Amino acid sequence: MSIQTIGNCLFIFFGAIIMLTSIIRAKGLMEALPFVPERQRKHIKRYILLHRGLMIFFFFGYLVTLTAFVFKYSLISETFVSLIFLFGALFVFIGIDVQSRLLSEVQTTLHGILPICFKCKKIRIDGGNPKDPRAWKRIENFISKRADVEFSHGVCPECFEKEMKKIEGIKGKA
Repeated sequence: MSIQTIGNCLFIFFGAIIMLTSIIRAKGLMEALPFVPERQRKHIKRYILLHRGLMIFFFFGYLVTLTAFVFKYSLISETFVSLIFLFGALFVFIGIDVQSRLLSEVQTTLHGILPICFKCKKIRIDGGNPKDPRAWKRIENFISKRADVEFSHGVCPECFEKEMKKIEGIKGKA
């Protein structure tokens, strides 16, 4: 085996290792899906799965090409190298699209300055007149519209203590 073939085999082998690592790390993209609004989640999930499928194709493509180089099957190695270049372009395109969509959805979930009432904590909607009561929404409604979350209410220990003191004060006066 020539030095050039050994070098090519090493490049292909390291490419396969990098691709296998990428397949394992791509699991993290699925963990970001809960932060994407429901309307886009299904579409982005399909893209992520397609992207992962292409990574698996590349991994096996590297192994087949490596085998073809070692056993000098030039027709197979040339064909797979050509396919790897073609699908590589598609892979990069889908990867950029997935990342752009995820970042865009996460960014538009909540961003900017939120005008909030210091007393009742209602938020004024974008472009709403500060003097119009309809322009002010409860914080729960505002966030629920922009993020895929629901709110459950409870009482923190500080507020619980304050409320209990108020109740005890009312009972003491009665």
